[in-house]
Amino acid sequence: MNSTLNNIFWIVSIVAGFAGVILFTYLEELGLLYRVLILVGLLGLSLVILGQTNFGKGAIKLISDARSEVAKVVWPSRGETTQMTVVVLIMILILALVFWGLDTLLSFLSSFILG
Repeated sequence: MNSTLNNIFWIVSIVAGFAGVILFTYLEELGLLYRVLILVGLLGLSLVILGQTNFGKGAIKLISDARSEVAKVVWPSRGETTQMTVVVLIMILILALVFWGLDTLLSFLSSFILG
């Protein structure tokens, strides 16, 4: 796709998106349902037009690739998640006690040295 057509698609997409928001705001005498339908329709049109640009095609490919990668993930079981949560909580408790001990020791040493 050439640069000029790409830029035209960008402009039309932005105008359609802004038109949806502006119409939603200024058509208060219309019912809320109709205003929402206009907004969703124009934003959808904006996204469809944006999908035809070079950027949009790349974004669609990225989303497709991400979805296929998420499908390959091996998620931990409930038991594994519980075990790892317990391990993390125990480590937090141990580190809190270590830092509390260091703070107490350094406070005692500084008050002993400074009198």
